[in-house]
Amino acid sequence: MAKPLQILVLLRNLALGVMAPVLSLTLLAHGATLGTLSLLMAVYSATVIAAEFPSGVFADLAGRKNAFLLSTVLQVVSYALLLLARTAPVLALAMVANGLGRAFASGSIDALAIDQAGEAALAKVTARLSMLESIGLALGALLGGVLAGVGERYTANLTCNLGLYALLFGITLLAVREAPGTACGTVPRRERLPAQVRYSVALMRRRGLPRVLFGLALATGFALLAVETYWQPALEAFRPPAWSFGVVSFGSFFCVAVGSHLAERLLRRREGAGVVWLLLLKALLGGLLCLLAVPGQAGGFIALYGLLYGAVGCGGVVENTLLNRITPSAQRASVLSLLSLTVQIGGLAASLCGYGIRAYGGYATLWRIAGGLLLAGAGAAFLYRRSKVSGRDEAAV
Repeated sequence: MAKPLQILVLLRNLALGVMAPVLSLTLLAHGATLGTLSLLMAVYSATVIAAEFPSGVFADLAGRKNAFLLSTVLQVVSYALLLLARTAPVLALAMVANGLGRAFASGSIDALAIDQAGEAALAKVTARLSMLESIGLALGALLGGVLAGVGERYTANLTCNLGLYALLFGITLLAVREAPGTACGTVPRRERLPAQVRYSVALMRRRGLPRVLFGLALATGFALLAVETYWQPALEAFRPPAWSFGVVSFGSFFCVAVGSHLAERLLRRREGAGVVWLLLLKALLGGLLCLLAVPGQAGGFIALYGLLYGAVGCGGVVENTLLNRITPSAQRASVLSLLSLTVQIGGLAASLCGYGIRAYGGYATLWRIAGGLLLAGAGAAFLYRRSKVSGRDEAAV
């Protein structure tokens, strides 16, 4: 994997981490109220969901480098607006720009890194990307906590991100090289956009491995949102010291990095067992979620939370490696964005479900549901795989 691309992935996730501990507080300090805060986050989520797949298609047709450059420009606009904002409408514009920037970054650099490395290094590159993302987020979260105490209204965090995204633009423009290619093969230019959309959707709906991957991604998105939304209230019930939340968050990113490294070793030793590893890891994730919902002690909760994110990192690498193996280069960014969109739809479903069951056990019930979905999905895929005996079907799952 080329050094400039590794630097880009690390710095981009560092920027995401810088704002992660203080985003809600920053919005409140720049004109939001408790009443409008959830609306602003909804604007952001809706923008990401709406732009996720179109941005992937854009990356495949116009170039992954161009898509990432556009992403950095949108992020600079977003943080500049946040820095200047004093009213909710300006904050809403900032969140739209932030959501668009997130969407155009999704899959573009990942697809470029995989194209440059080649099919033979899929597992290694996918694991390296996941490790760099985790390290960047972890370091960014620590830096963001320090910067939060500098100045007023979190201007240090915002200024830091303005500088980081300007640096990302410069590195991408000057140091990243993208080999010229023709998207969609020999398809005429005017037909490339509909052809790109048709292929990506058809791949998602294809029986066998693609359907398993997207189905499990939906269940994983449900699980991740359920955990990320409620782990802090769950831990707070044990009355831990305030600093422990930062340590636990940092530890979860570290566990993702460890899981990513483990996945690379597993795939290197048993390359043909990727599907089996994926189903086992998703079942493990489901089981850990069910255990997380069982009342216990703070130490046990933290340990389960770390193991859960180790399974997330390991399973994510296996999942992306399998998907990239069956996806042609010309459609890679589109398909990766479609997978990301599927995860986010799962998260949206978890939000709605969490609201609906708040009177029936709260987050513990939601965690059981999420774990049950993963266990059921992995079990159903395993039984389906075993029922297929022909060479064609066995290759499909």
